[in-house]
Amino acid sequence: MIAAAALGFAFAALVGTADAQPLDRSLGGLLPFDRAETASVRVEAFLEDEGGRRALLVRLTPLGRAKLVADPGIQAVPLPGPRGPWSAVPRVEIVDPDRGYFQNPVELRLPVLAGATGEAAAEVAYAWCGLERICLFGSTTVSVLLSDPSS
Repeated sequence: MIAAAALGFAFAALVGTADAQPLDRSLGGLLPFDRAETASVRVEAFLEDEGGRRALLVRLTPLGRAKLVADPGIQAVPLPGPRGPWSAVPRVEIVDPDRGYFQNPVELRLPVLAGATGEAAAEVAYAWCGLERICLFGSTTVSVLLSDPSS
């Protein structure tokens, strides 16, 4: 049990920063994984325009046997843009300590400031489990181009 936990922590750094990295490939064949039981998380970003209000939509989709952990949850933090601030909020997070895992997929919306141009980028951090008792932290950066309102 302790060896399995140590193995999980040892590889957390390898897998924690890889977007949609299959768990079986990350562990390098050290554990007996069936190819049909691979697990990963896909993180995507889209610009959403609803009712004249724009937002950076971040969608996390567990693939295979992956599950997104509800506590500590998921967080998206806007990164400074080359043309100034683009987000109306300092961060968005979803946490639900009353359940183990989120239903799929999970979406976060970061409101875009009126008149913002350039690139909207955010650092996304999340916890996920690939197989029972093998849980990792993941993080990735997502970005979309904001259209210039004057063009």
